[in-house]
Amino acid sequence: MTQSVDNSDFAIHNPKEIVFILDDLVKQRAGINLHTSDGLNVLTTVLEVNAEDDYVLLDISQDAAMNKQVVNSKNLTFSTQSGVRVRWRSTQVQMVSLADGDAFSIDVPETIERIQRREYFRLSVPQGSRGLICKFPDGEAVYEVSIVDMSVGGIGVSIKGTPHAMFSQGALLEGCSIEFPVVGPVPINLKVCGIRSTGTTRSGEQMYHVGMEFVKLSRGAGNVVQRYMIQLESERLSVS
Repeated sequence: MTQSVDNSDFAIHNPKEIVFILDDLVKQRAGINLHTSDGLNVLTTVLEVNAEDDYVLLDISQDAAMNKQVVNSKNLTFSTQSGVRVRWRSTQVQMVSLADGDAFSIDVPETIERIQRREYFRLSVPQGSRGLICKFPDGEAVYEVSIVDMSVGGIGVSIKGTPHAMFSQGALLEGCSIEFPVVGPVPINLKVCGIRSTGTTRSGEQMYHVGMEFVKLSRGAGNVVQRYMIQLESERLSVS
């Protein structure tokens, strides 16, 4: 059974974040699957998002009978076809007339699910004063490394010189934490997935990238990761 959007570990409730995500679908012209509770599937796209007037416009089908069935449905699910998974629900769709034709209209959803699949979507993390540090317990000491990339599924860290013995392939690293801006330390468990050489420094030291996946990430930690990545995306889009 598919988990409901409201109860998803990746549910987003912040109205500004929801509008940002939907606006991004407009810019991408992303294909959206519209699914009704009685089994109808319609391919559509998000045409416009209006936060002030609380509506989202979507493309209609060329089939008038399908459009009527969609409008008469009281339980609809919308989800992206590929890449970053975005999903939301609506209980009512209206048909509205625009200058260039008709469109479906729904209220801006109160909740949206956004899952950034690690194999599709990984963002570079800022370095320097805005960088993220991951802390690993090492006996009574703490081993700190800089995070260079992040996805909803895990992180990549950069290590100068021979990696610590804890970073062996498949190793489970428990009791770690990531220092997020404003939020502070967020506890996580990690599993080492891969180690690769990325070159050498000017002084001749070898650099390594260690990829790790989150293990049993808590809902709270998952939300922090999700919001941080949305912030990174927003910053990236604002300068693109």
